[in-house]
Amino acid sequence: MRRLFTVFVAVLVLGSMAAPAMAASSFNAEASAAQNPYISADVTVATHDRETMSPGEYEDNSGEVAELPATVDRSEDVDDLGTGEVNAYSFIATDVEFQDAAAFPHGDDDVSAVNNESEWSVDTSSSAGSMTVSDAETAPGVEALEVSTASQTSGDTAVAAFDNVSVTSDIQKRYLQTFLDVRTLDSGAEVQLRAVDADGDYVQATINSAQTGADESVIGNATGEGYVYQRQVGAMAVAGSGDGTMSEIQSIEVAVLDGDATIRMSALNADKTGEYKLAEKRVDTDDSDDFETETIREVATPGAVATHDLSTMGATFENAVIHGLEMPMDFRASDLDSDNSQVNVSFGAAESYPSFDNLMTAQYRLVLPDAYDLSYANAQLEQEQTLPASRYDSVEYREGAGDTEFGNIDAWTDATTQFTSQGDEIVLDSTIQPGQQIAISEDVLVTGDERSQIEQAGGVGQFGVGGGGLVDSILSIPGAIVATIAGALGLKARGS
Repeated sequence: MRRLFTVFVAVLVLGSMAAPAMAASSFNAEASAAQNPYISADVTVATHDRETMSPGEYEDNSGEVAELPATVDRSEDVDDLGTGEVNAYSFIATDVEFQDAAAFPHGDDDVSAVNNESEWSVDTSSSAGSMTVSDAETAPGVEALEVSTASQTSGDTAVAAFDNVSVTSDIQKRYLQTFLDVRTLDSGAEVQLRAVDADGDYVQATINSAQTGADESVIGNATGEGYVYQRQVGAMAVAGSGDGTMSEIQSIEVAVLDGDATIRMSALNADKTGEYKLAEKRVDTDDSDDFETETIREVATPGAVATHDLSTMGATFENAVIHGLEMPMDFRASDLDSDNSQVNVSFGAAESYPSFDNLMTAQYRLVLPDAYDLSYANAQLEQEQTLPASRYDSVEYREGAGDTEFGNIDAWTDATTQFTSQGDEIVLDSTIQPGQQIAISEDVLVTGDERSQIEQAGGVGQFGVGGGGLVDSILSIPGAIVATIAGALGLKARGS
């Protein structure tokens, strides 16, 4: 009997030693009491290969494809239209490298209107200035054809012509198509992109600062990047000296009139009978509080196009490389790897607070990965206040924490007083730099039910630092002790 009593006391003592807080092995970030700080940033991936990469992946400094430890910040709320969070992925159309961009004319693999500047001839007989046609790029790796004039004034006209083309059938169904950047444009100057037939008739699209986008022949009216123009020949007005009908396309011309201009074309076509589909975007056009889908086919205002899903890009772009893919991303605590160096969530007794059972200590280490192919804008450390202010016993962060263990980090910045109103999105730090380790430590009062919800396995955004769950871990220790002592005594469970 004395021996059994001794074992019982040992079990109680050793079991009590297992009671202090332990690291949670699964953390439900969607629980109402969970704390999920994050670094928000506009992320630009220098090179996104649609054939080999998914959104959120990038090439690291070793040349390997890596995944950002982050979540794209997208909203399903119509009220957020225009913030960039609904159509989260954006890019400049002329920074997209795709095979068909330089394939015109399609009947001759050895000739390209975009990649062979030697195929273009220049006529400056009606100009006091000069014109050049040269190879260029609209982005690193994206080949383009540059047409530029110098020293032209009012009344001057210079023309560059590509004559190695012959389209003789279904002319009205063909599209005049281009992706271009307008690098310079004098006030009063006009650029004309023409598809010309054999007798001198032509259809044209224009760039002129005095024109407006309401005219369907207008590509744009200002300098900028990313213009896309696609118009069916049969829907365009015919000009020139012929019979007034487009019967074939025997030449493509770029004319610059009444001043100087510089354009760079990354894509040019005049023999396709269909349009390029850049992507789709979500819009609310009828104030119905529901999204409609709109296909992006032209870009008349310079700048990036935005889509809610890169998979909506047309078949032409299946193997495209997007140079400079931008997306708003949140580097959340719930996106971190489950190891003690990045995440440490534990629970202790809330001894000074009789209304609460637990004091949760949540510690995280966040970082914006530093790589040549990544750049960031508007980076800041944020957190939603999910509980009343009185529940936040302490919130602090430390820039430049490096690999220092949480318990050894000093010089914390206290942010507790910023937690005032439940539901607020709080900016803790707006001086975040790539590669800089940011440590966050929070002591938060939680009830027993809230703790159970936080520990729920299978929650959205869960992460962990160990094996089988906090409760299981705690219970397993005294269980193991009992089993060990029982074994020592030669005791057996019933039925064994």
